[in-house]
Amino acid sequence: MESSDADIVVDSLEYPASMDHWDSFTDFTKSSITKFISDSSLAYKFFLAFEELISNIIRSSEKHSARQATLAIRILKRNLDDKDWLVVQTVDTGIQFDPHYHQRNPVDTKQPVHERAIGGLGIFLIEQSVDCAHYQWLNGSNVNEISICIQPVSS
Repeated sequence: MESSDADIVVDSLEYPASMDHWDSFTDFTKSSITKFISDSSLAYKFFLAFEELISNIIRSSEKHSARQATLAIRILKRNLDDKDWLVVQTVDTGIQFDPHYHQRNPVDTKQPVHERAIGGLGIFLIEQSVDCAHYQWLNGSNVNEISICIQPVSS
């Protein structure tokens, strides 16, 4: 899902990409998600995808960056194809990492854990929990967007 000129920034927050700010990132985002998604199961899945995403960002930043990376969270409302979407956008200044959403070999969840290749399960969880996941490298920053349609499709 590409951003549009009709994006409305509902709220934003920025801190160093560190576990020291975990509660700030998660409390801020959970509060925003629950304002727009009344279905608690859907809100939980979306929030779980967000937690997985920032966990990967923070761990990668702390492990691979020589300098302190920053992590910005933006809550957006987007209208696309006459549907309203809630978008959580992360922008981090850590090393470039493209998760290749929907372009990897699928994770075989029926395979015993000890036989699975390492990695990929978190990205799989993100893909399964949201309607759209998108990544781009823009102006020296990783930009991830996870989106969920918040306007039911008419039948």
